Amino acid sequence: MNFKRLYEDELFGDKILKITENNTDFSEIIKDNNYYPYHYVLSYLRENLFSWYPFKEDASLLEVGSGYGQLTSLFTKKVNHVVSVEPNDLMAEIVANRSNEAIIIDSNFNNIELNEKFDYIILCDNFEYAKSFIDSETPYQDYLNYLKSFLKEDGVIIIAINNRLGLKYFAGFREEHTNQLFTGIDGYPNVDYVETFSKLQLQNIIESAGFKNYKFFYPYPDYAFPQIITTDEFVNKIPYERKIVYYGERVNFFREDKLNQLLACENLAENFSNSFLVEIRNSPNNHLTDRIQFVKLNSDRNKEFRTLTTIENKNGEILVSKLPESKESLKHINNMYNGSKESFGKIKCLQCDFDGVKLSYPFIYEKSFEDYVLDAIVNKDKKEFFKLIERYFNDLFYDSFESNKYADRKFLSVFKEKSNKTFHCHNITNLDLIFSNIFIVNNELLAIDYEWLFDFQVPLEYIFYRVIFHHRESNPVFREFITIEEIFEHFNLDTSDFKLFNKWNINFFNYVFGFHPKPYHKIISKHFVDNIDKMNEYIDLCIDSDNCDNERINLLRKDNVFNQQKLINELEEEIESKNEFIREILGSNSWKITKSLRKLTHKLK
Repeated sequence: MNFKRLYEDELFGDKILKITENNTDFSEIIKDNNYYPYHYVLSYLRENLFSWYPFKEDASLLEVGSGYGQLTSLFTKKVNHVVSVEPNDLMAEIVANRSNEAIIIDSNFNNIELNEKFDYIILCDNFEYAKSFIDSETPYQDYLNYLKSFLKEDGVIIIAINNRLGLKYFAGFREEHTNQLFTGIDGYPNVDYVETFSKLQLQNIIESAGFKNYKFFYPYPDYAFPQIITTDEFVNKIPYERKIVYYGERVNFFREDKLNQLLACENLAENFSNSFLVEIRNSPNNHLTDRIQFVKLNSDRNKEFRTLTTIENKNGEILVSKLPESKESLKHINNMYNGSKESFGKIKCLQCDFDGVKLSYPFIYEKSFEDYVLDAIVNKDKKEFFKLIERYFNDLFYDSFESNKYADRKFLSVFKEKSNKTFHCHNITNLDLIFSNIFIVNNELLAIDYEWLFDFQVPLEYIFYRVIFHHRESNPVFREFITIEEIFEHFNLDTSDFKLFNKWNINFFNYVFGFHPKPYHKIISKHFVDNIDKMNEYIDLCIDSDNCDNERINLLRKDNVFNQQKLINELEEEIESKNEFIREILGSNSWKITKSLRKLTHKLK
């Protein structure tokens, strides 16, 4: 091949090869090498892209471009027969280390020597390079037709690819393949080996290749580390509201989570989704994925709490289901079902069905309590806001009792921090009564998604704090409207408890998630940027600096007599060099490409 894919680097590959020769669990490796490339190559969270997908168990699967084997072992668990094509010898060896059940073929992507046909053909980090190895006027259409020759009559091709108009690229993320800002948005000038596409462009490629039956999925925040997989039915109904946490470097032009909510309100979110997962079907027949409309993955939790939430259309009825992602988390689903029969103050739980594995309940079409609260905030109506919050507060605290004996063994196993202060409690607790999980049905507050049910007392003042804290942290509109202190003072609650509540919050978070390091990253302020070329040079300098720093850290680990002062001097020189770049950026006035983005940022304030 005359091109290199993401992280296709011999030095990096040698490190990964040694790691995969001696390890199957990479969690400690990632902690010691907490940089995005290691997460991208070794994290089990990469499997979120397909862990939910309803593969036929007796199926065959062709993985074209297996890379470092991030997905290969998952495929061998999902289907009966897996063949992986990987032209890079080093990467193919790594795939073999990570998955001994797949057949690995060392072959170019345009010359696959196979005489069999497959139910599934998967392309992840591959399709965008087709112009590098397909010599034609229409390389992407021709590549699809070439792959079709390996597809069964009712088979599907599944492509994972970034959206060249992805919102994150407007917000300040570099285009992954070129390591430059705005390359895809600008149409890949002077780039002849790779290309990603907008949704409309991708649709045109698929249809011009002769395929008429296809379905778009939208992984958020992107296909590398998806937390939700949504579809045309729900991409605007349930917009993604979190910030991206898995990345290396970025410029911070504006908050993409805030703008995505606005795009969803305008029914435009699908066009600016950061990436696509496209199922291209070889026949007009119905497929198992037709019913799937929304998927939420909670794989970053501790094993006993990992769940999968789906919204599906089953014979015209929209159902929400929760399933365990592992044997360890089945007990968690069972506890949800048992607790769903309880009420918490006046807040009732939505009735659900449980078949021993899967918990299901009907999708509620009414506005959530959060929607009503946000309406009041958007209208700047504090009277209506407090009317709603008072309704919630009174229903939550209804029939509660005062107690200073709540910090028993069960409580401390979750929240750790002991307190003898008197608070209001119920004997059974639903900790997750956030506004988005509450609906007004028949003039009663009804709770869904009751994952965090405890058969012991938890102070209601803390639950109330946790709910308000959650909404202020996750929604800048809420945060800009009111403080937690003002809300607590309205209800004559003690704000001095916040320190204790924050400790309980942290300990509960650790109880659920354990320790999952997020990669070290750099955020460059938009105020330091006034010239796009200088900005790209600066980013390259940061990358080179990171590589140097990593090598030095390795030397320090190996050599205890390393000259510390020399290292300090070198780092000071690098800092001064970076500062010089910043001074040049601040003095430049030639950056024009982001003029429209500045106006957009101003509107978002």
